[in-house]
Order: sequence, then C-alpha cells, then structure tokens
Amino acid sequence: MINQSQHQESGIALVFCLIALLILTAITSSLILMSGTDTAVNANYRSEETAFFAARAGIYEALDRMQQSNANSIACNLPTALPGAVQTVAPGCLTAPAGVLYLINSGSSLTVQPWTSTNAYLDDELCHEGFTISGMTSVPADVPCSTVPTGTTWYAQVASNYPWSGTAAALPYEWVRINWKQNSSATYISGTGTSAATASYSVNSSKSASTPVCFNGGTETLLSTPTGVTPAYTSCEQYQTCAAANPVITTPVYLVTSLSVTPNGSRQMVQAEAALNPPSISVSPCGISDPYGFFAYGNACISGTGAPFDIGGNATIDGYTSAGGGTYATTHSAALGSMGSNGSVYAHGTSTNVGGKVYVQHPGPSGGSHPYTGNCPSYDFSISGNPTYGSVLTSTPLTPPTVTIPANTSTTDLNISGNQTLVPGTNYRNVSVSGNGTTLTLTAPGTYNFNSLSVAVHSVLTISPANKAVTINITGNGTTNPISFASQATITNSGLIAANLVINYPGTGTVNMVGGPSAYAVLDAPYAAIVMKGGSDFYGTIMANSFDDSGGINLHFDAADTTISGNAASTATANASGSYNTLALRSVPY
Repeated sequence: MINQSQHQESGIALVFCLIALLILTAITSSLILMSGTDTAVNANYRSEETAFFAARAGIYEALDRMQQSNANSIACNLPTALPGAVQTVAPGCLTAPAGVLYLINSGSSLTVQPWTSTNAYLDDELCHEGFTISGMTSVPADVPCSTVPTGTTWYAQVASNYPWSGTAAALPYEWVRINWKQNSSATYISGTGTSAATASYSVNSSKSASTPVCFNGGTETLLSTPTGVTPAYTSCEQYQTCAAANPVITTPVYLVTSLSVTPNGSRQMVQAEAALNPPSISVSPCGISDPYGFFAYGNACISGTGAPFDIGGNATIDGYTSAGGGTYATTHSAALGSMGSNGSVYAHGTSTNVGGKVYVQHPGPSGGSHPYTGNCPSYDFSISGNPTYGSVLTSTPLTPPTVTIPANTSTTDLNISGNQTLVPGTNYRNVSVSGNGTTLTLTAPGTYNFNSLSVAVHSVLTISPANKAVTINITGNGTTNPISFASQATITNSGLIAANLVINYPGTGTVNMVGGPSAYAVLDAPYAAIVMKGGSDFYGTIMANSFDDSGGINLHFDAADTTISGNAASTATANASGSYNTLALRSVPY
C-alpha cells in the first residue's frame, strides 16, 4: 500500500501572504501618490489664489491713490489723453503726465520694468488694447505681447507705498498700469478653429475704435463734441455748449491693470475699469475756463470798501497745488493766483500783486480797456497806488452755489477757556474759545455743527489727525458775526491740505478772518461778507458775496481740489471729493 504525502500544500499560505502584501503595498503607494498629487494641486490652487488676490490688492492701492484726498495721491500723474497722444496739464497740476502710468511694487531682489521687452515682468497685455504707440506691434488676443513702445516718454512710474514694499515681505504683485480706456480696449477671441479672430467689447460699435471712453454717472459713453462746437473736445470734463439747457460733464474711464507673480511662479493678471462720479451742475456753463480760488458773487458796492472784491495792503494772490504731496514751497506759481467778481474789483497799495488774471463783468467805460480809475460800481476794475496784476478779462456772471447744511437743534452754548476737545456728529450751539493759548481740538474726521464760532486773541482751533477731512457747518441763527477769528487767533491744519478743513456758512452775516499765522482751509460762504485783515497768509479757496482783503492777508489758491470755474465748482473739485467706481473687473489670461 502506497502512502500519500500530507504536505504537498506547504508554503501556499506564505505565497498568499506575499500577494496580499504586494496588493497592500500597491494600494498604499497609490494613496501616497494621490495624497501627494492632491497636496500639489491644493498648493497650486493656493498659489494661484494668492496671486489673484495680490493682483487685486494692486488694483485697490491704485484706486485709493488716484483720489485727490489721498495723502500720497497720484492724481496729477494720471493720463489726460490716450496712450500715444499728447497729454495736457490737469486742473490743479503743474506738469503734463505720461500716457501710461505704472505703479511699481518691487520686492527686495526684484527688478520690475514692465516697459522693457526683456524684463521678466514685461507688460504683455498693453499691445492688445488697440492703442497706436510707436514701436509696439499688436498681436491676437490669445498671444502675449512681445514688444513695447520705443523711447521712455510714453510712460511714467511711481512706487507703491503698501506695507513692506521694496522688501522680501512685499505683497506679490509686481506692477499696476493706469491708462485711459478707448472704445476697442477690451479684446477677445471670437469664432472657433481656423476662423478665430480678434474682436473687442466696444462701448459703441458704430463709432471709431480709438475714441476715448468717459463715464456719465450711469454708463460708459464715448467722448464727443456737440454739433457746431469748435475746437473738438479732448477731455471728458469739458462742458457741452453754452446754450445747452442741461449741460453734461463726464469723467474719464481708466483701465487699471495689475500683474502678480508669486515666488513659485503662479501668475495672475487682473484688469478693472474705474471712473469717478461726474459732478452735477444746474446752470449754463458759459464763463471762464481759467480756474481761480477767490471770488465775490456780489455785484453792488459795499459801504466802506467800495467794490465787492477789495484787495490792498500790499497783499499777494498766487497759487500752488497740494496734489501728490505738493507744498507751497515746492509748487507755488504766481499765474495760479486768479480772482474774480460779479461786480467791481478794486486793487490798491504800493506793492499789492495779483499774480494771475482778474475777471470782471464789463470791459470798462464805453467798451474801453482796463483798468479804469473810476468810482464803484460804474466800472468793473479800478486801481490806486501801484498794484500789479495779470490780464483783466470779461466773464459772464457766476451763480452762487447752494450751501445746504442741517438745522442746529442745540440750546447750550460752549464758552471754552481751557483746552477742550470735541467729537463730530453732535450739534453745538454758540462756541467761543478764549484765553492765551487755549486750544479747541476737533478730534476726529467728520462733520461738526455749530451755530456760531468765535476764536479770541491767541486762541487756537486745531484739527486732528492731521490728514483727515473735517467739515464745520455754521448755521448763524440770531447773530450778525457767525464766524470770527480775532487778531493772533490760529487755525492749525498741520496736514497743510486746505480741503481737509471745509467751513460752510449759507447765511448773509459777516465773517471775520483776521490776525494769526497761516491758515489752510476752504471757506464756502457765497452769501456772506468776508473781512480779512492782519498781514498773514491764507491757503485754500474762499467763496463770498463780498471780499474785503484791504488789510493785506496774502491769498494762496490750492489748485489741487479747491477750484472755482465757470458757473459751478470745477470738475477737479467735485471729482476729488469722491471715490473711484469699479465699473468692470476681469482676469486677463497672461
């Protein structure tokens, strides 16, 4: 009898164990690989999102600094025409900008030069926007640009002032480009396959592709000149015709393009379209085009001073701009010192000097030339002594602007004889400050409502913080002197920006601004009598019914954001008070 072995299957369990181990190893390796892939995908997504939001941060810095009210404003650097076209000096600015402005945000070891074709951060989008600039070749919308315009005058650059700019910790956006939009600027690829072609999202497809784009407060529109008007308009801010029943002002639409590149190479380009709200006007815009900051809306002789605008005492009128950090010392210009009146102007003194133009309503006796040394109000410009002035021009009468302030319901007076602070948003009745060195501090930006304000000899009114906007509304009920600053009273606006302190008074009383050191403010009192004496300096703008500067206070017009022009506040003034609207936001695939 043959015995069968019982051990033929010995080791089979080991084989199954090895197979199971191999399967587990494969599964584990796959899980590890998938986990690594997922981690890499997440990291790439995170990096792309970082780049996207960094690019948007660049957009927001640009929009913030484009405002006149920003302490580091680039408003005077903004293009006033399309890239490649001749740029003009904007109201309140001193020099013409370039057609393209770059805001540069270099890290500590980066060289960011988007205007250089060999630079790692070349602007490879500009050639798609339809502009005609020497040296630049347009390519289809799905092909990055490889050329840039020739020369160095087509662009300008300013540095970012975001935290950590210029260091390794800087936000990873490299540059922001700002330029005026034209009708064909937003391009895309239309069609498919071999029939694909470049097309554009036009504001008006029936008009020229190279027409500049403006904003009317509701929609984008193209820059146009009314029929029969010459020369052709070159700026959105220009009015329609003098005869227009409803004159329209628009504002430029800017393309704001931002590039971000993260350290691991993620790249995002974001583009916004932005514009300010246009100012609204309710009068015919016939009048003057030269901006000025001191005007008397009255047309009758004023007892004791004669003309509605009386300047003497060896006073000087000139101008400067605080835009972009400018100061009087660095930007002053005699030619900016223009003035005007709806009635007569009387200039007198041995060295009184009006650096700019004098605007009055009539050309003098029997159509004769200025000046005429006659009696007010028979003729509109008269002199005595040896004052100097620019040309004397005729303008149409200006309508006083409407000053609307809330009613003051306070019943408690404030008699301040020791240092005191006030906060905005509260009604204060009659406020008086007295005592040698006594300081009233307005502690925060906002609106302060007073019935009247009186600051005595050697007392001080100060606004804090320095670079924030404060508005003082004066009701003036029951008083003939609603605003009074005595000899050696001081207004402290240490930010040196006139528009940061606006004083509104809608009444017909007398405003005394006398004495003290230099004051920076906007005084909006078009129905009041303004009396200025003391030989000091006033920086800003003043609107009054009558203006008596026979005491010799020097007037320095801040042209950045305090312009009076035509029959209403100029577009420079209205634009500066608002924030830019983002009209469109899109990613660009480069």
